[in-house]
Amino acid sequence: AALSRIAGDESGEGRVRALAYKRLRDAGQAVPSRKLLGVIVEVPLDGGLDVLAAFCEGGVRYLNQSGKIAIFEGAGNPVEALAKELVSISQAVVDRIGPWEKSRLPPPKAGNVRLSFLVSDGLYFGEGPFELFQRDPMAGPVLGKASQLLQKSVDVAVKAVRGRGVMRV
Repeated sequence: AALSRIAGDESGEGRVRALAYKRLRDAGQAVPSRKLLGVIVEVPLDGGLDVLAAFCEGGVRYLNQSGKIAIFEGAGNPVEALAKELVSISQAVVDRIGPWEKSRLPPPKAGNVRLSFLVSDGLYFGEGPFELFQRDPMAGPVLGKASQLLQKSVDVAVKAVRGRGVMRV
């Protein structure tokens, strides 16, 4: 009952709700389908993996290849609106694909991008060449909005804290 309350709490954090839905699925409980809770964009770069995660309530996590991290939480955070827009745009992709049923894959290879969607009924994802995804009618809008969110996240983080490893807003 507690997991159902957490999973169904529309005001809760998407990442926490995704974990609650997973626990419910693992316990054999019925969950709603295609309820998008978060979007993760992974891009391999020379120095490592850049990861941007946006959640349905507007929270954002950005892990830079250098090891620096920016975390934006709470209502009214400076990137909340863009995070919610990214999740909203991504719902169209979730509506057209299905959950991944196999084991987790290694990080995307150089030149590729992976779009992962944390959904009530499982992990959905797509991976392919970055340039191809930019032109794709489904992935292109997701990457475009993710780029806007990334740029704003970096701008805010740089202004808030210069040279620190973790920044919470």
